[in-house]
Amino acid sequence: MWFLSCGVEVRVPFDSYLNGQGHKVFSLVVGVPFSPLDMDLGHLARGRWSTTVDRFRLWYLPNVDGKSEPACYIMVRKFDPQCGVLVCGHMVVNLDMKNSAGEGTAFTVGILSNDEIRARAMLTSLLDIPPSFHRRSEVKLIEKRWRSDPEAVMRFLANVHSTVTSLVPCAGGKPRKVRFEPPPGTMNELKRGMSAWWRR
Repeated sequence: MWFLSCGVEVRVPFDSYLNGQGHKVFSLVVGVPFSPLDMDLGHLARGRWSTTVDRFRLWYLPNVDGKSEPACYIMVRKFDPQCGVLVCGHMVVNLDMKNSAGEGTAFTVGILSNDEIRARAMLTSLLDIPPSFHRRSEVKLIEKRWRSDPEAVMRFLANVHSTVTSLVPCAGGKPRKVRFEPPPGTMNELKRGMSAWWRR
């Protein structure tokens, strides 16, 4: 079954991203052919939700000078400070879905985490929810692997930075810096591909 992990490494320590040693992130991407797409936030939050750190955010990105298509997607971010696990999910609406008979995908879900098991748990929070009770076999696996390319790692590091700085006390606190130096010449490629990694 594609959902089971064959790899040995399951988690990268969260602190490694803060000292410049976290150079990979687990990526899980699936195509979802059904609609609507429900999310069990209680399962994802495990009974807790921090308004300081955690996010359920709706993004709208308009086109830029007619050179790009507008995009609308939901971002969900959950941080577990006790275990040092950060999970970031993006649910993108595929506006070019062929028809309601299930041809094509209605949504693409991309999940990044420093913990493989928690990434899969986020996907589970989209399945087996009443009244539809969808199963893993109904979604199409696009990607399930540890990634070390700058595009994926820097996307995750942006969320690491946002999470860490939100934990700093307002009075007299200093933001922590996240160090990551991409290989030379990759910044231009990164700018072109930041919004497309989950559309594969």
